[in-house]
Amino acid sequence: MWLRMIAALASASALLGGFGPAYAADIEWEVDNPFRFYKVDTSFALHEKAFAEVRGDPSGPIPSDVISRIERRLNDPDCKDSTSPAACAATRRAHYEASRLGWAAKTLPTACYDNVGRPRRYPAQCDRKYSWGSAKEDYILPDAHTVRVSLSAALRAEAANGQCAWSWQPHAAGGRAGQRTQPCANTLVIERVPYSTNRANSGVAVKVKLPDGRELEDADVTVEDLLVVGLGDSFASGDSNPDRPVTFSAARQMVYDPVNANTREDMAMRSMKPPTAKAEMFDLASGDNFDPKALPKRLLEDEERGLIFKPTSQEFLDAFARRGAQWMSADCHRSQYGYQFRVGMQLALENRHRAVTLVHLACTGAETAEGLFLEKDAREQFDKPNSNKVPAQFDQLSTLICRGGEAARSRTASYTLPAYSAGDTSIGARPIAMRWCPPEQRKRPIDVVLLSIGGNDVGFASVALYAITESASDLAPIAQLLGRQIRFGPDVARNYLRVFDRRLEAVKEALHDGFGVAPAQVVQTSYEPIQYDETGAMCGAMPTLGLDVHPKLRMSRERITEAAAFTTELDNRLECLTDVHRRHDCPAGLATGQGTGFHLVTDHLAKFMRRGVCARDPKRAVADGLLMGMPRFSQASGAFVPYSPANALPYAHRWRLFHTANDAFLTANTHREGISPFDILQPSYAGLYSGAIHPTAEGHAMVADSVILQVRAIVDKHPAHAAGVSN
Repeated sequence: MWLRMIAALASASALLGGFGPAYAADIEWEVDNPFRFYKVDTSFALHEKAFAEVRGDPSGPIPSDVISRIERRLNDPDCKDSTSPAACAATRRAHYEASRLGWAAKTLPTACYDNVGRPRRYPAQCDRKYSWGSAKEDYILPDAHTVRVSLSAALRAEAANGQCAWSWQPHAAGGRAGQRTQPCANTLVIERVPYSTNRANSGVAVKVKLPDGRELEDADVTVEDLLVVGLGDSFASGDSNPDRPVTFSAARQMVYDPVNANTREDMAMRSMKPPTAKAEMFDLASGDNFDPKALPKRLLEDEERGLIFKPTSQEFLDAFARRGAQWMSADCHRSQYGYQFRVGMQLALENRHRAVTLVHLACTGAETAEGLFLEKDAREQFDKPNSNKVPAQFDQLSTLICRGGEAARSRTASYTLPAYSAGDTSIGARPIAMRWCPPEQRKRPIDVVLLSIGGNDVGFASVALYAITESASDLAPIAQLLGRQIRFGPDVARNYLRVFDRRLEAVKEALHDGFGVAPAQVVQTSYEPIQYDETGAMCGAMPTLGLDVHPKLRMSRERITEAAAFTTELDNRLECLTDVHRRHDCPAGLATGQGTGFHLVTDHLAKFMRRGVCARDPKRAVADGLLMGMPRFSQASGAFVPYSPANALPYAHRWRLFHTANDAFLTANTHREGISPFDILQPSYAGLYSGAIHPTAEGHAMVADSVILQVRAIVDKHPAHAAGVSN
């Protein structure tokens, strides 16, 4: 286990007390299982090993792309040739199947998060496992950490097989001291090193007597515990990147036709002959050798057992649901791949005297009103009791940090936000009453807030759909199903952008009123550009590239250009709203005044300029373009082309940093509940609402590499940084 060396000479108290000088290399210590989101240390160890492998010289600077390197080390598939799914399957190694699912599938079961209960939530307490046993810890404010202490390699070699006498004394008066004699080669585990937001009550002094009689001391073994909060929308939640993606059948297809679903028992595995009649308006994509209504089908239990479940049976429906994608929080399409999660993990990896408590609440579809201040609709699994709504992120956070929970949130405040309905240009006002936790009842201060907000406020998703469809009628059935307008152009969205300053100012006020968070503690991100191909040109030259999950999805270069111009306006406005001095063209009279004072990260935008949703690998553009097509079963060859969906590589390296509609279908495969899974609407819904036009896991890692720079600067400014005390 890699240990972070103590960077100080012996303390004056050690010298005066007759102890020999303890140099930086003499005593080493680290926090055990420091990323407190995980119950067990094996999950953190997975990341720790990858970090050590890509880190390089431990004494040198951390690489600027360290999180991206870790992502590739963890998620490269275990095969000799990963240039295509077929080549990877043909050259598979021992861990191929597990590697295809991604690293997050391994760690999801170990999360301190209740994704089974309704509503889903962070627990007030988490039962965390250590080498010595387990401890039920307050998730927000632990009273202790486990620490591992050892002698330096040089001293261990010098001591050989000798015995070392260790002792430790808590800094807090009346704390429980301890002592242990053990082989000097062994690591000392101090089960519970006290932690408090009061530095005087945190940490222990550690002493060791060597076999030759020398005595060494580190008087300040004190853990820094950071509380990091992630808020916002799908560009932060990790949408389109489930912790465990869907796996598909190598032989069976899903034939989307509800009429047939009611009459055919062999639909779950058979293809149908192409219809001779003209396809309906909302029919599926077709080709000369393909069944137009057949798409890849989830690998279900019946196939594994050599059976065929009747498509209309509850047995089939239950099996289909069980093989859906798995998320940290399915209602929000929140996963461990979101950049906010990766930032929290990196903070724990790069300083082993630190523990990190992460509260990641970002949720797909969240906007300032319905999302941060108010509850919002769940993205999926909303057909069960108490599951159709996601509690407001501010409410969830306030309850978590409050002694006494929700009942203790007695401080009230009111905020007025601009209000409007999607697609409607009339703007009203909506007063929102909030209940906050009183400052004296808050368990601890928040160290850093990571924020991605504004895209849904201004209708970014609707503008994106405007860019990939010819008209509103193309999506009318889905809009009718959802009960709202889901496609409109930048001309409508600009009305919402004009009032977003009032919404963002309310966020600033709420963070201060409800949590005591200063603007300088907030790191906000701009939205990555989705519109560029591998040459830097606008997408649209190949209209159906990555979109043939449905025939009505087509990229228009003209509309892509319009949408891109609006995205630029949004990012420019975000600069003005955080600091008017960043631009010369900021409008006067903004509700945010001189700016919110949030740190706005824009450095990552350049990384996406030639790697948009239509970008192909420039070294093999033709081959990569073919692989962006939807796998379909050829009636001529009797095989899936361009590759078997059973061999899909959802988290392998790709040049594009956004998921296409095809990618989303093959990764999250979200089907709309409340209608037949065979309904003709399902393929387009699964393509669009599984996270199309959202960053890939690799893209999130790149964003995290830029965000961590700002976060480090905030953390390093803490006056009591080394003591685990937050201001």
